[in-house]
Amino acid sequence: MLKRGFKAEAERMAGFYRKLLELKEHDPLPARQLADKLEIKLLTPRDIPGIDDDLLNLLLVTGKNLWSAAIYRREEKEYIIHNPTHSPLRQESDLMHEIAHAICAHELSNLQTAVMDCIIPLRKYNHDQEDEAEWLGACLQLPQKALFHHYKIKGMDEAAISQHFNASEQMVRYRLGVTGVKKIKWQK
Repeated sequence: MLKRGFKAEAERMAGFYRKLLELKEHDPLPARQLADKLEIKLLTPRDIPGIDDDLLNLLLVTGKNLWSAAIYRREEKEYIIHNPTHSPLRQESDLMHEIAHAICAHELSNLQTAVMDCIIPLRKYNHDQEDEAEWLGACLQLPQKALFHHYKIKGMDEAAISQHFNASEQMVRYRLGVTGVKKIKWQK
């Protein structure tokens, strides 16, 4: 369950990070650009030094639909390892979710496991932190002000907004609903 005021704070953060990157409040906020600004290094399994070919095959072929992304801290630096086999829309959402963990200053685990002589980061699951990251990640990608601008003022449909923001149509529909944008009366 989200703490009181978190949803409004998430909307403010979405505006803050757009300003930080010199974007308008209704512009898309690319996850890779935000990660770069926050000095979060993005990795795929191929970027892991010395990863065994069998493990790489397991992560990117056999089990490619079993994982999305994870954020971890190592030597005071934050890293996101993500699944490059997912669609660009899914990757954008996954990256925003993990970036949201960093923005919220969630306690990132240093827990790691050795698999086939390769170190793989794992994180403990905290329901409250996951709820916050899910909400903030979606809000960073599709804040209410941006949705209002494109849906109500510009008259874009869900498919056009999806393409413009590199978000799935399902995510656009969800955010249009939970932000109340569809219910707002607006005349051009």
